Amino acid sequence: MKNTFLDKLLNRIDRVGQEDLQAYLQRLNQEKGFFETIFNTLQEGIVVVDSQGRIRYLNHAVTALLGIDPTRALGTSIAQYLKELDWPKILAEGRVVNRDLEVFYPQLRYLNFYLVPLEDKDTSLMGFALIFHDLTARRAQAHEAIESEKLNAVTLLAAGVAHELGNPLNSLNIHLQLLERDLRKRNADSPDEELLESVRIARSEVSRLDTIINQFLGAVRPSHAVRNMVSINAVVHESLAFLQPEIDDRDVIVQEELVEALPLIPANADQLKQAFYNLIKNALQALSHGGILRVATSRSDTHLIISFEDNGTGISVEDMAHITEPYFTRKKNGTGLGLFIVQRILHEHGGNLELLSEPGRGTTARILLPLAERRVRLLGQGGETSSAESSSGKKADVS
Repeated sequence: MKNTFLDKLLNRIDRVGQEDLQAYLQRLNQEKGFFETIFNTLQEGIVVVDSQGRIRYLNHAVTALLGIDPTRALGTSIAQYLKELDWPKILAEGRVVNRDLEVFYPQLRYLNFYLVPLEDKDTSLMGFALIFHDLTARRAQAHEAIESEKLNAVTLLAAGVAHELGNPLNSLNIHLQLLERDLRKRNADSPDEELLESVRIARSEVSRLDTIINQFLGAVRPSHAVRNMVSINAVVHESLAFLQPEIDDRDVIVQEELVEALPLIPANADQLKQAFYNLIKNALQALSHGGILRVATSRSDTHLIISFEDNGTGISVEDMAHITEPYFTRKKNGTGLGLFIVQRILHEHGGNLELLSEPGRGTTARILLPLAERRVRLLGQGGETSSAESSSGKKADVS
C-alpha cells in the first residue's frame, strides 16, 4: 500500500526522536493487531507467501479449510499443503490465477482458489496473496437442485409408465373373469377344476400386480397422500408378510428384533410399505439360498430407526457412489428405481436413508423417521443432560 503511515514514518525516520519513535512503533503494533483481528474473523482463508512460495502469513480460516498448523506453517512451502498444483510454474508466471480445487484434508471440501501477485513501489515482485473461498455448501445446493429436477422428471415418467401398465392389467382381469364364467357354464355338471384353478391363480397374480402398481403410483406422487398415526412395527410385520412367499422360496431366515412400545408417528402406511418392500427385496436378491435377513426397530431422542441387515454379497465401493441414482442397476431385469423411490418416500416424511455395506459380507439399510414429538437434549449444570419435549412443527438439526 502506498502513502501509508509506515511510508510516512520511513520518509522522516532521520528526524524522529527516540520517544516519538517508540510511540510510532506502539501505534504500528496496534494497527498490526487491528488488521490481524480483521483477517482472523474472515471466513475466507488468506495465505501470504513470498516469491519462492514460503508461507509468511495465514489467518485462522486456513486451518479449518486446509488443515494447516499455524504454529508450524510459517517458513514452509505452500506446495506441502496443495501438492496437486504446479507451484513452480504458477509462481514463475507471476500473474493472477483463479480456479476451483477439491481438497480431502481435513475433510472433503470444494474451494475457489484466488492468487494475486504482491508488488512494491518499484513493481518488483514481493510475493503472493492466496485467498480460499469455501464452495462446498453452494455446490451441495446446486447438486440438490439438479437432483430435484431429475426426481421430478423421473416421477412423471414413472407415473406415466405405471398408468399405462394399469390399463392392460384391468383388461386382463376382466377377460379372466369372463373366461372363468364361461368355463363354469360349459362344464356345469363336471367343471374342470384344474383349469379353473389356473384361471384363479392368473387373476390373483393380476390383482397382485395391480396392487403393486397402485402402491408405486402412490410412491412417486407422495405429496398428496393422507397421513395417519401409524405403528412402525405393524408396518414392518405387514411388509414381511406380503413378501413371505418370496422369503420362503429363497429359504431366507428372517430375524425380527422389534422394540416394543414404540411411539406412533404421522405417516402414510402404504408408502412406508413400498419403501420397506424395496429394501427387503434388495436384501433378498443379494442373499444366497438360506441367507439371513435381520430386521430391527429402535428409537433415539428424535427418530425412529428401522434397519434391514443382510449377510449377502454387499455393494462395491464404486457402485455405492451411484446406488441411489435413477436407473443405476447391476441386475439383469432391474429398473434402477427402487432406492430412488425409497429416498423420495422418506424425503416426503422428513426421513433419511443410510446405507452401509462391505463387499462379500453384507449390507445394512437404516431408515430414520422423525418422531411426532422429539426429545431435545439440554445440557444442565455439571454436564448432566436432561430432556424436554418439542412440537413436531419445529425442525431440529440432527447431526
